[in-house]
Amino acid sequence: MKRIVGFLAVVLLSIVKCDVADAQTQSSQDEQTLCQESEEVYFSCPLENGKTVSVCAKDNTNPERGYVQYRYGSKGDSFAFPPENVTRARTVGITDVSEGSIRGLHLKFSNGPYISVVSSVSPVEVYVSKNGKIIFDKECLASRYKSFSNKIFDGVNEAPVTKTDLH
Repeated sequence: MKRIVGFLAVVLLSIVKCDVADAQTQSSQDEQTLCQESEEVYFSCPLENGKTVSVCAKDNTNPERGYVQYRYGSKGDSFAFPPENVTRARTVGITDVSEGSIRGLHLKFSNGPYISVVSSVSPVEVYVSKNGKIIFDKECLASRYKSFSNKIFDGVNEAPVTKTDLH
């Protein structure tokens, strides 16, 4: 009898494990994103204003190869920066803003006086500063914590903490 109960427990756990794996796969497939099918989704979430922010990449194996783009808007109507053929060394950087037990990263896209920040610090948010002043700030609706794909570290340079990170 114990053998049958043990066997049934293993079968039940296997079914639950498969359902969870299927749900995770389905969840990532259903993720709202502005990335194309041929691109990797490094980060994506719907914002409280109904728009989506996505970080999309292709062939991002080092800072001189491939691209990483910040996209904001909706399918068919989005802003993308930087253009695919722009070297990321001076336009994209990642900053570790962990402090104490709070862990987080800021992915920053610099475009002249503008800095767009995608923050994985809870609450996950996107904000934009112009000449050091915050002009846009929206929270991600997907979850209170959303991390970046680990692949982001392959082709994005680390950037120091700046005044913009202290938002």
